[in-house]
Amino acid sequence: MQFGKFHLTMLGMGWVLCSIYEPEHMEAVMTNGPWFVNGKIIGMDKWSQNFSTNSLKGLMAPIWIRLPNLPLHFWDNINVCRITSMVGKPYLIDENMFQWGRREFGRVCVRIQLDNKLPLGVWVEGKAGRFYQRIENERVPNFCFKCGLIGHNIEV
Repeated sequence: MQFGKFHLTMLGMGWVLCSIYEPEHMEAVMTNGPWFVNGKIIGMDKWSQNFSTNSLKGLMAPIWIRLPNLPLHFWDNINVCRITSMVGKPYLIDENMFQWGRREFGRVCVRIQLDNKLPLGVWVEGKAGRFYQRIENERVPNFCFKCGLIGHNIEV
């Protein structure tokens, strides 16, 4: 799939500005995906005048989350998306989680607001009542376990 001419500008702090010259190509890039660079999923958002490399306010990013000890009757796309949507917008489901030999945890990539707290778990309504589903975040840089926010790290 080709999207025409574009230019990349390094902004510092790990941010990259991707200038796409044709509006229809930019729209195609924004609506298709997910996108990977060197095997890692990346997030893309339209630039805003409020953007600052020093702030996470209003920014979204994809992160992988795990659902350890997920009850077996919740191992389907609908329930996994229902649970993970309490954390962020489901973006990509790891299809390996549906192999019978790999039922250690559910794994989903969700788009999160970077300035919101990441929950350590969520309450889920099920046929047998409510249960608490623990959430594990994979490789989230500068995640503070004390306050649940991204952008700094306080050792506890």
